[in-house]
Amino acid sequence: MNRFFDILLLGVAGGLGTLLRAGCNTLSVWLCGHTFPWGTLLVNVTGSFAFGALYALIRSRGAFTSTHEAVMLVGLLGGFTTYSSFAFQSLELLASGRTLPALAYIVGTNVLAVAAAWAGLRLCGG
Repeated sequence: MNRFFDILLLGVAGGLGTLLRAGCNTLSVWLCGHTFPWGTLLVNVTGSFAFGALYALIRSRGAFTSTHEAVMLVGLLGGFTTYSSFAFQSLELLASGRTLPALAYIVGTNVLAVAAAWAGLRLCGG
């Protein structure tokens, strides 16, 4: 494969993941209403499961090239949910025995992301 095609494939996979996420959110609102972000919860949990499963299959079987791995994990699942990357990176830190950095990453990401969203709303008049 050439580099241009690899980048194009990555973008297409990301777009597909985004469309899947939007579909899950739309379906969840239709089925469950607006009282709780069920779609986001569904996307984050299924995306995290899919990331772990695909990573394990890719690494154990060696069936994919690094380009295909990037297309599936970074493109498709990255477009579907970046939370899967966060979950996987947290597990990598824990698996390597780096408990304190893992906890700092987990707590820091959640607290700082919520604080940043709040700050963005306040600073921009929301």
